[in-house]
Amino acid sequence: MRPKDETKREAILNAAMVLINTLGLAHTSMSKIAREAGVSPATIYIYFENKDHLLLTLYVEVKREMSRAILDSLDDDLDIRDAFRFMWENLYAYYLAYPDHFVFAEQFCNAPIADAVEEEEAKGFFAPFTHLIERGQKEGILKQVPMELLVAFAFHPLTQLAKQHVKEGIAMDDDGLEAAFSCAWDAVAAPEA
Repeated sequence: MRPKDETKREAILNAAMVLINTLGLAHTSMSKIAREAGVSPATIYIYFENKDHLLLTLYVEVKREMSRAILDSLDDDLDIRDAFRFMWENLYAYYLAYPDHFVFAEQFCNAPIADAVEEEEAKGFFAPFTHLIERGQKEGILKQVPMELLVAFAFHPLTQLAKQHVKEGIAMDDDGLEAAFSCAWDAVAAPEA
């Protein structure tokens, strides 16, 4: 068996992302990925068992990078609203800085293969976020609703704004971002917060 070369592995993952973002998941074959990466089709199978394994690996790596961008500098001493704003703004900045990652993650999440992701692994990347939500609810600052609802109302509108920017070139100015954050916060903050 040939030794693994990290440069080839990265080329394969990058090629997969480019093709998936251009052609879609269904129309991206291993042979197309190999051609785009500049490797033989057999080389891909040194690194990945099959297309699903490649896609799952790519998704988990994108989520890991996303979590680092959002959470790495998060100060545990920030109040809930400031910490929430920090993550919200970092997520938007990440989407704009890495539009290929954003587009890939969106496609992946809406495909049946997303069900194969090990939820515990993906959730582990965002554990500080989960703890922040739990702390906010415990302190009565965030609404006492399931976490999925808080995430949906706080971050899915942000995802839509990023889509408009990435796909349609509609950029938000500072006033627009401030208004969007205010709406997101109002959606998740407890009435007395």
